[in-house]
Amino acid sequence: MQRQSNNINFFKELMYKIKNSDESAFTILYNRLWERMYALAFSLLKNKDLSKDLVQEVFIDFWERRLSIESTNIEAYLIKAIRFRVYKELRDSKLKANVDLLDMIKAPHTGGVLNDLQLKETQKSIDKAIDNLPKKRQQVFTLSRYSELNNYEISQKLGISKRTVETQISLAIRSIKSEIGF
Repeated sequence: MQRQSNNINFFKELMYKIKNSDESAFTILYNRLWERMYALAFSLLKNKDLSKDLVQEVFIDFWERRLSIESTNIEAYLIKAIRFRVYKELRDSKLKANVDLLDMIKAPHTGGVLNDLQLKETQKSIDKAIDNLPKKRQQVFTLSRYSELNNYEISQKLGISKRTVETQISLAIRSIKSEIGF
């Protein structure tokens, strides 16, 4: 218990110094938490360079916003910040993958009948892949992509958590991509 109290006091003192623009205190904080934050980011992203970049971005943002940060537990604040930044990156990369998939499906084709046939075959493959999804996943996916409801609206309509909606959409996209060979 004493060690935890000392740790809290250590971070409070560091934060006080950082708010007073003490760069050496910031360096101590950086050296103390960088590896832990990197390990967390890498465990979720599985990408060394991206994980390093995100940790750097969080620390830069922290330094720039140091005067407005009200957190009393700076260690928890930074761990939460890197977790949020990683989740945002994952969300954005999944969104980009979804847009790429939709672009592939909806891209204007030239070349007449052959491309129209390819487009119809691709759409058939996608429809079949959607039909092969478990019923709940299929329902969530179609509400998202065809009814264009957002995750919150879907969670309210189906009585499930927003996180469950996100997971089901992610699994549906992965399954559809795999089935159509994308």
